[in-house]
Amino acid sequence: MDMPQKELDAIAAERAKIFTPKWFARLLSGRLSPGDTFWLGNYGILLWVVPALVMLAMILAMSNPVAMLPTLQVFAGIMGIYRIAILRALIAATVSTPGPKGWRITGILWTLAEAAGLLGYAWMSLSA
Repeated sequence: MDMPQKELDAIAAERAKIFTPKWFARLLSGRLSPGDTFWLGNYGILLWVVPALVMLAMILAMSNPVAMLPTLQVFAGIMGIYRIAILRALIAATVSTPGPKGWRITGILWTLAEAAGLLGYAWMSLSA
């Protein structure tokens, strides 16, 4: 069964809003669905962050290897703070959305663990 063009256009229009400043405001305020908040907030953003980080690490490794580790530690701290913001938004989205909460709570715990890991790495590395 083919989807009507009207529905395809609506999907395309909705996707065009992703990763815009307005979308980030909705994401961080917990006004997206729990699924969008978890998947796009935690991992969709990595579509840009990971390639940029790999390029930065490569440039630092070639030009100033001593600066690479502290730079990556600071980056881990920034990503940990970002994950805390996503965690807060995910909790808000989960509370405000009716329905079963099992997978939503799993997403909250997963995001919390990732945030703790990133912040722990940044803290332990910077304090050593």
